Amino acid sequence: MFREQARLRDQIVFLEVAEGHHVEMNAWRYLWAARTARVIVSRELGEVQMRKFVLPALPALQTTAENIYFESYGCFADLDGSGHAAVAAQQAERLLERLRGNAHSR
Repeated sequence: MFREQARLRDQIVFLEVAEGHHVEMNAWRYLWAARTARVIVSRELGEVQMRKFVLPALPALQTTAENIYFESYGCFADLDGSGHAAVAAQQAERLLERLRGNAHSR
């Protein structure tokens, strides 16, 4: 368990540093870190309440948990109560409508 926690910590730190543009981002390494974090968080979700993944200092952790929630339930999670989930759902619907409109015009 400690090893998994250490791996998750390392991946989240990398994601935060890369997203903050503090280091040059290697796309392969970034994807690997995101996938590793996702696997570990997904495994832990059954034991931890979703709101525990909301840490203002670690937005990558919250994003990872929200992505897993979306993948599992097909809807957006609003873990921090910011309202971003509703905005994201509206924007996604608008994008899909626009894409459908382009597909019909061809």
